Amino acid sequence: MSQKTVRGDKYKAILDSTLFLVSTYGFHGTSMAMIAEDAGIGAGTIYRYFKSKDDLIFTLMQEIQEKVIQAMLCGYDEAMPYRERFELMWLNMTHYYIHHPDEFQYAEQHRHSGYMQHLVRVSGLRILSPVLRFFIEGKKKKLIKDLPLYTIIAVSRGPIIEMAKLHIDHNQQLTENRIRQACHACWDALRYTGEEDNQE
Repeated sequence: MSQKTVRGDKYKAILDSTLFLVSTYGFHGTSMAMIAEDAGIGAGTIYRYFKSKDDLIFTLMQEIQEKVIQAMLCGYDEAMPYRERFELMWLNMTHYYIHHPDEFQYAEQHRHSGYMQHLVRVSGLRILSPVLRFFIEGKKKKLIKDLPLYTIIAVSRGPIIEMAKLHIDHNQQLTENRIRQACHACWDALRYTGEEDNQE
């Protein structure tokens, strides 16, 4: 095994342990010593890859954000009708969160804790740029309502978050049919309904 492979394995082990521990104990309940022990490395090794706990937390959040966007855009084609693109991204994001509960819990803790909130918000805008362009396109072409972008994101993303929580907490077992029903309801809430409605 090469030195580069060993370094890569340790880097991944640190991120994996951070994800597991923070999802279990929260940001402030997880120490660097706990992460090192869970990853099977010396505590000082973490600082070869990350400047601080904040740097580690932030880096992991960025990686999760990028994974979510990559998953959301899987199969995306600008030649597809606008509504089909909306539903594809909506369903992709829902399925990703349901099948990656630790990443979902980590992201939600980060979103509500205010921990390094400004830095994550700035990086999130960069990572979210393809989605923002999609919604701007819809507004310009009168395919969706002319609402502020943060409102559009809240209306479309909010149900995904709540449904993922219900599924992960075992309060509800989401079937594909129920997921699609929610997706269609979100589209109906956002689609342009003026006289020149041409969302199809």
